[in-house]
Amino acid sequence: MKLTVREARESDHEALCPLWAQGDGLHARLQPDFFRVTRGLPRSHCHLSDVVAASEETLLAAEIVAHQPRLVGFVHVTVFDTPPHPLKVQLRRGHVEEMVVEQEYRRQGVGRALMEAAARWCRDRGAAQLLLTVWGGNEPAEAFYDRLGYRPVSHVLGRQLGPAR
Repeated sequence: MKLTVREARESDHEALCPLWAQGDGLHARLQPDFFRVTRGLPRSHCHLSDVVAASEETLLAAEIVAHQPRLVGFVHVTVFDTPPHPLKVQLRRGHVEEMVVEQEYRRQGVGRALMEAAARWCRDRGAAQLLLTVWGGNEPAEAFYDRLGYRPVSHVLGRQLGPAR
């Protein structure tokens, strides 16, 4: 399997939609109080156009080449500077907004290649750290990131309060 990781193009929208839908479905199953699956396209053409045009974010696509090139995963990553605050260390950081790899291509190096490319992209823009969020219940993702050397930075806890008045 020949794998290439490259910046996504606007013309990739149709190929990215099933991947976005997979990620959205997983998040909706894991955390239905936060996420839902929408009808229609999971992301608009405008969404992808905005990401492609942005200087502080990118969407990197994993493409395999067999008979025809095929997108099998992506990582959406941003860079940001810590907002000024007397108690916070000022640092440029990257953040993985979302990563999805097609089920049949997991455990074949696609996710690792995407994360290495994301780290390189962030480092090239002056980031000293790469952060990400794994939603509760996604143990396979936690194990994957642990194998790559990611460690907990914080834990967000939640509790249901009952119906709003």
